[in-house]
Amino acid sequence: MKEVISRIVPAATLSHIQFCRLEAGRLRITVDNAAWVAKLRFCERQLTGALRAESLDVHTVSFHVAPVEVPVVRTTLRKTNTVSPRAAMAVAALAESMTESTAESTAETSGQGSTPPGRPGRTRGDVADERSVVRGSGDRLRQELLKLAAKLRES
Repeated sequence: MKEVISRIVPAATLSHIQFCRLEAGRLRITVDNAAWVAKLRFCERQLTGALRAESLDVHTVSFHVAPVEVPVVRTTLRKTNTVSPRAAMAVAALAESMTESTAESTAETSGQGSTPPGRPGRTRGDVADERSVVRGSGDRLRQELLKLAAKLRES
């Protein structure tokens, strides 16, 4: 069987075939890389015809991939960014400013400011909904900024 396959398959491709066997009319070919499966599919009809001519009962061909080596994990050559203490202070200052801007935006949505001309008045429910959205997202952002500042201080 191996001789018949070696007559049909090019030598470069043949070196990538690891194993061949015939089971119940199915020729099973194991290769070391999926790229070789595509190349072997071009020879599939020739293989079945040649094996039938050698009195082997072949109906179908199936291909399997079994890599020879475990892929090498890439390592980065990039150096890690150094973080200055000033970056941690800047992020912490931004987090602190979030409490001030949240308080200002809450005061604006509560109706303490003037209503722009042509804008209809809002109901208490609208104001309460806006206030909870602003406060909730501002508090969460502030918390995340404080976590980031703490992490930057550790580095």
